[in-house]
Amino acid sequence: MLAATADALPPVVVHSRTMRVVDGNHRVRAAVLSGRQEIAARMFEGSADEAFVLAIRLNTVHGRGLLLTRADRTAAAGRLITTHPHWSNRMIASLTGLSAGTIGRIRDQEAAADDSAGVRVGKDGRARPVDGSGARIKVYELLLSDPTASIRDIAQRGAAVRSPGHWIRPLEPRTRGLRT
Repeated sequence: MLAATADALPPVVVHSRTMRVVDGNHRVRAAVLSGRQEIAARMFEGSADEAFVLAIRLNTVHGRGLLLTRADRTAAAGRLITTHPHWSNRMIASLTGLSAGTIGRIRDQEAAADDSAGVRVGKDGRARPVDGSGARIKVYELLLSDPTASIRDIAQRGAAVRSPGHWIRPLEPRTRGLRT
């Protein structure tokens, strides 16, 4: 069926360094079956890891052809955890079409998962600590040494502090709109 419509299909994507097909293996096979000697292709410039990420993105999102099975997506997530250990579970989940919880379970099972850096990059591109307890302990110690220090002083001493309103406002009693 795909071999009969090979003329109307979009170009395949090929990694220029390795000449491996990143997206369009079924289209290449259809072209071979229909006896074609040439097929339209777009060349991808980048590393092998970047080509793998592109292949996952194209094969889980575009909706053309045959999509990846759950087993394929799980295997891809395992490889992404190995090649990009600093990426967050949500970032990998958005690429593979799996849930962040599933990525967390796969990460726990992977022996190659390296959290030695202690930082992961989220979908928004911001780096966040895997374990935030170190910053909280540092703030605690700074407050013990100087109980009158402002949040600005603590932040300038190198401790990660959110804005005070972030955690104070929810503790304030809700008095607006109440009659006395």
